[in-house]
Amino acid sequence: MQQDDKNILDLRNVLGQQSETEIAKPQPLSEISWETEEFEYHEKDTGWFLTMGIVFFGIFASLLILKNIFGAATILLFAVIIYLYAAKKPEKILVKADGRGVHINKKLMPYSEIKSFWIHYEPPLKYLILMNKKHIIPKTIVPIGSADPIKLRELLLINALDEKEEEESISEMIFRRLRF
Repeated sequence: MQQDDKNILDLRNVLGQQSETEIAKPQPLSEISWETEEFEYHEKDTGWFLTMGIVFFGIFASLLILKNIFGAATILLFAVIIYLYAAKKPEKILVKADGRGVHINKKLMPYSEIKSFWIHYEPPLKYLILMNKKHIIPKTIVPIGSADPIKLRELLLINALDEKEEEESISEMIFRRLRF
């Protein structure tokens, strides 16, 4: 009798009809996409740049007094990089999660390269954290933007990803406190 039921379901599918059990089941999500800024931008005023400049100049001068030329040059280079990063405005990025993986600006990160995920949701902070299997880039943090975090979680779980809570690292906390 089971074979007859299967044949009837196959026939209904061929004819475009759905069985009562298929109508009652919600269809799984196939894709979620959203547009967001690549990072949260904080406007930095003159006071912020002045404070950072004084701190870096103090460290630079201390290293010169101690005749640590390599350290002074490193701090100077670090200060330039921090300035460039602080002045940078975020670009809009398109993020899409589907059956193949997570696409960030059309660059695919397949599920086979993702070890686990975590959705950090403490409004106003909403991030998708992807832990990569590759050691070169161990963590990818993507702002969720306007996407529904519950539907995004469902889609990632359907695609057999492990959900593992990730704590914010010390460097991430420091940069957030400095309003980077």
